[in-house]
Amino acid sequence: MARLSEQQINDIRAKADIVEVVSRYIPLTKKGKSYWCTCPFHDDHDPSMSVSADKQIFKCFVCGTGGNVFTFVQKYEQIAFVEAVYKVAEYAGLHLEIPLERPQRPVDPHKAALYKVCRDTIDFTHYSLQSVQANHVREYLTKRGLNEDIMRRFELGYNPPNDEIYKYLHAKKHKDEDIVSAGIARITALGMRDIFSNRIMIPIHDDQGNPIGFSARRIQESDEAKYINTQDTDIYVKGNIVFNYHRAKPEAKKSHRVYVVEGAMDVLAFEKAGMKNCMATLGTACTKEQIMLLKRLSVPVVVCYDGDKAGKNATYKFGKLALEQHLSFDIVDNRYGLDPDEIIDVYGKEELIKTAERTISWIDFLFEYLVETYNLDNYTQKKEFAVEMASYIDQLATDFEKTAFFMKLKQLTGFDMQQLPSKKAVPKEKESYRKRAFLTYPKEGKLLAEWEILSQMLNGISASNMFKEELGFLQDEECNKLAMYIIDYYRTHDRIEIADLLDIVKEEKVKALLLDIASWELGKEDVRINVLKGAISKIKACLLDDKIAMLNKEIEKTADPMEKARLADNRTAWVKERKAMIEKGGMF
Repeated sequence: MARLSEQQINDIRAKADIVEVVSRYIPLTKKGKSYWCTCPFHDDHDPSMSVSADKQIFKCFVCGTGGNVFTFVQKYEQIAFVEAVYKVAEYAGLHLEIPLERPQRPVDPHKAALYKVCRDTIDFTHYSLQSVQANHVREYLTKRGLNEDIMRRFELGYNPPNDEIYKYLHAKKHKDEDIVSAGIARITALGMRDIFSNRIMIPIHDDQGNPIGFSARRIQESDEAKYINTQDTDIYVKGNIVFNYHRAKPEAKKSHRVYVVEGAMDVLAFEKAGMKNCMATLGTACTKEQIMLLKRLSVPVVVCYDGDKAGKNATYKFGKLALEQHLSFDIVDNRYGLDPDEIIDVYGKEELIKTAERTISWIDFLFEYLVETYNLDNYTQKKEFAVEMASYIDQLATDFEKTAFFMKLKQLTGFDMQQLPSKKAVPKEKESYRKRAFLTYPKEGKLLAEWEILSQMLNGISASNMFKEELGFLQDEECNKLAMYIIDYYRTHDRIEIADLLDIVKEEKVKALLLDIASWELGKEDVRINVLKGAISKIKACLLDDKIAMLNKEIEKTADPMEKARLADNRTAWVKERKAMIEKGGMF
């Protein structure tokens, strides 16, 4: 299959603006010539990642992660390089004639066996749903408003009684330990028994579409649990999964919105209303891993948990976690206190669509939720309520919203929280010191001179040529490799494009060095020959220092007076040469 050429990849990078691409994932704030944001690659609470529009690179000054636009998308989405190239091309509005050839990811044989168990379980239970003995199940699903298209799209199934699943999987030559490990059957005193016997089966997949588990609903009202879900296995960890992610992802991209609900049946309710951009966190305890999956969608998130007390509690927990991970979201204003399916049953599909469109902000939600949570007749709790609300208003509200929100808070509590100093205000000197505290740039000596040479070489071909003519190598291994990359780049280019050079450099340490020098606060933005000459002289002087030190050792070891005198003369000559070199090149 044909592949993109290096020239095509370079063209895509040149036409894509890294600032525009990164802002699809994370809000950016412009400060000076660069844009800043919280780094998504470590637990960052203060903006420590810089995005340069001029150089088309990004770099975090805390964890050190950096690169060009392809690197960012690849790391953020956790995808292969070629997939990142196609995604960036899409963002840039470029149509590529060559289809994406996705690399084959290696699969753990054990996990592959469990995927196969789940896949065969889906096939068997979906087939069983069409059987005569499942007529009552299909009637139940039809009464719930689930048509054949939805049943087929979600591969809904029926697990018959009498351990039919285990018998089928055993006949398919699956090992008992794999069937147990996949969470389909268990070992009892009476032998192997189906876990989901006589239940409706709703398959669960990971974000790549691999079948990994099930949510199984009882068919008739009884003392049994309404739902039984797969327990954590080697392929299924509940907190790492967002239900319907693989199906709803393209729909969310198309509609520029994703709805997040609690359970699988809530997703099916949205499907009944024709809304295919819905996912579920499978319970009320949303996790950081689920938030990160939602962030990867790069579309607005709308939370539509149930309208009852438990649903509101879940919304509150979701919101706090989402804000910690810098995921922006709105909340459906569920005035009915019902789940999505109940809204359809009572008011119809159109009302669910209208309800989903009716959203409020996090602060609006808090005004309703926290008023019910705190006892405002108790002074201490009223004060705690005012402090919590004021902190969110100060952090999240726009300037024109703050006045109205603070006024509402004052009406509820009597406290004028707008008069308090902003917690976000940080003295400029302190903020600057905090950022510089993480820098590891050389402060003096030979390595500092080598950085200056590399910085000058990045700024212009004249510096590169002077380096070749007067020095030709650097002692630090990574610095010397980068110098060679720069010289080679200038063979076919008139100027350095940092983002382009990053793709050419192979060694990760050299890439990190390139990013450090490109982001160096002491680096000059144009070629300064006098500075370059001074740095080259510093390197030569350091080389002579090394020679003089070696000569001193030889003199100490030599017993012959004549040889000592000869070596001493050589040392004197080298000392004079070093002094003249510094005077000629200028002090660095």
